[in-house]
Amino acid sequence: MLLSFYPLIDGDINLDLSNPRLFATETIKLIKRAKAIVLPPYCTACQYWFCKGYAEVFPNFDTRFYFGGKFGHTFLFSLCEVPFPPTKLYTGIEDFKRRHLENNEPLFSYPIVIKWSKGGGGAFVYKVNTIKGLLGALETFKRYEHRGPTFIIQPYIEHGGRDLRVVVIGKSILTYWRIQTNPKEFRSNVGRGARIEYGVAPALEKKAIELTKKVCNLTGINLAAFDILFPEEDPRPLFLEINYRFGLKGIGGPSAFRKIIKREARSWWESIK
Repeated sequence: MLLSFYPLIDGDINLDLSNPRLFATETIKLIKRAKAIVLPPYCTACQYWFCKGYAEVFPNFDTRFYFGGKFGHTFLFSLCEVPFPPTKLYTGIEDFKRRHLENNEPLFSYPIVIKWSKGGGGAFVYKVNTIKGLLGALETFKRYEHRGPTFIIQPYIEHGGRDLRVVVIGKSILTYWRIQTNPKEFRSNVGRGARIEYGVAPALEKKAIELTKKVCNLTGINLAAFDILFPEEDPRPLFLEINYRFGLKGIGGPSAFRKIIKREARSWWESIK
């Protein structure tokens, strides 16, 4: 029996995922009977792991909950042995102060990019040119430490204002470029003015797709969007982050996404029946 909590995908039984924490008693009985379960991207960790304790689950969000946020993505890229920018990881602001203000650990040369582990669409990502700017970013993070204290720092890499998004939906892989033409904006998020283009650099896309497949084969990721940057001086793929909830404009919009994920979920279900 296929049990679906995702409105886009029909199962033998379809339910809403309304309560953010708990399942009702009758729902738990169905979960225990199910051979496979489909969950939406907005499921919580406790919902995901509870379902996975009884059935096969689509999508595979193991890495989403094991390696959360940009902090966790760095570990994942390292474990998968794929390239990513030089990165310093911090468990919190006090960790930064101890290492750099007290023990004088060297930092990257400015400009640098500091990223709170959480946040999407370029939020809480700052390019700073001075220690004053860096401390200002940390003050912003301090207001949100209760939601997660980790953050990362990377050198700013000149990349021509463009990066590649590689979208994985089941076994389907789609790509598009995000190109930022605003000289005052270093982030290439579509929500920050970047335009979408296709087929900009096929050879680079091919390299990025090969590495993305490697990550997915090692981890089981089957619904995510990878952001990949190519340095101007050395155009090789550098993995930036993984988005488990992502915009759909670059892959044709909601209707195109709905068609693909229905097909891929059905294919997955057929493979495990």
